[in-house]
Amino acid sequence: MKSLVLYGFGIGVIDVRSINKIKDKYEKIYVFVSKAPQGKAKEMLDEMDFVEIIETLNFYKEAKRKNKELTDSEIKDLGDFGDRAMMRDPC
Repeated sequence: MKSLVLYGFGIGVIDVRSINKIKDKYEKIYVFVSKAPQGKAKEMLDEMDFVEIIETLNFYKEAKRKNKELTDSEIKDLGDFGDRAMMRDPC
């Protein structure tokens, strides 16, 4: 089964809800962020055992490295992923 590698500055409730919607498509989801999740997002992520949060200052480089390590994976920017991308749509 596929893995998903996500990267971005931080992760919020909208992102966690989007991850929850697509959880059946992926075995493991890796999220590389420079800022730790807080509040409700952290509580929701604690319940998800298939999501791994990696805190790093160079999230893009680390995400690319992890994507190369994994055999069957996709890489996406959190800004272009799920409901957050729809909220940024100018139309």
